[in-house]
Amino acid sequence: MLMRRLDDLLAYANERRSPVGVACPAADDVGIIESLRLALDDGIARPVVVGDTRLIEKAAAAASLSLDGFEIESAPDTEQAAVRAVELVREGRADILMKGRLATKTLMHAALSREGGLRGKGILSHVAIFDNAFLGKLIAVTDAGVNIRPNLSQKMEIVKNAADVMRRLGVARPKVAMLAAVETVELPAMPATVDAKLIEKMAAAGLLGDVDVEGPLSFDAAISPDAARLKEVGGPVAGEADIVVVPDIEAGNILYKAIAFLARQDPASIVWGGRAPMVVASRADSVHCKLLGIALAATLLEKT
Repeated sequence: MLMRRLDDLLAYANERRSPVGVACPAADDVGIIESLRLALDDGIARPVVVGDTRLIEKAAAAASLSLDGFEIESAPDTEQAAVRAVELVREGRADILMKGRLATKTLMHAALSREGGLRGKGILSHVAIFDNAFLGKLIAVTDAGVNIRPNLSQKMEIVKNAADVMRRLGVARPKVAMLAAVETVELPAMPATVDAKLIEKMAAAGLLGDVDVEGPLSFDAAISPDAARLKEVGGPVAGEADIVVVPDIEAGNILYKAIAFLARQDPASIVWGGRAPMVVASRADSVHCKLLGIALAATLLEKT
């Protein structure tokens, strides 16, 4: 099934045969509890929250939210809550790890532990899915949240992770744009343009699987057919990108938040590439955004 809108994720996740377990450390946050409550009521998720029980109950009461149906485990601090939430996933009591009211680095430290973490064969990377109303399809932005300044090999893994996500959403051969400020290779001023061209050549040689990759491309030339035509940029991806890959986390963070806050679009975000999906929403993200992240994780698990 090809998913063309984020609303399709919610509809699909609603139709699952059984809810997914969501382990959430430090869940003493109204937005987190509300998103989990909505996911529980919609039959998408079975929340397992870990942390200071008193604070969790206080946050729920402040927003008049019921904790009926929630499993609650006590933990004395955020570090131990993160470790326990990861354990719950490893033990099979939960399917998804979700960030609560704690620093992302605290959660990722537990998730990336070599002894008891959720590492997979490759690297973890952040994939944010937005609606592209102009093309009537979904578009992925990566990596806006995990890899700070990825090298060439890490960028290849980031492409593979995002392509895997999009295939599970029904895009048989994702079109990947390696973003830069220009469409030409510029050295030494813009080293990201060199990586972009190298990854395009690697994809053409079949080293990245069933994808089309083009780069470097500016954001407008990647997503707008009109911009690509006016800039005289041709190729299989220009103006039709399913995935845009940013050169570093700073560019990704800015692009993610520009779309989310200026265009007022709630994305579905996930950290992919490990033994289980991770919903790592910002505290500034809306309740709807957090719910979409849970629905995306549930959908991807169904497509495994």
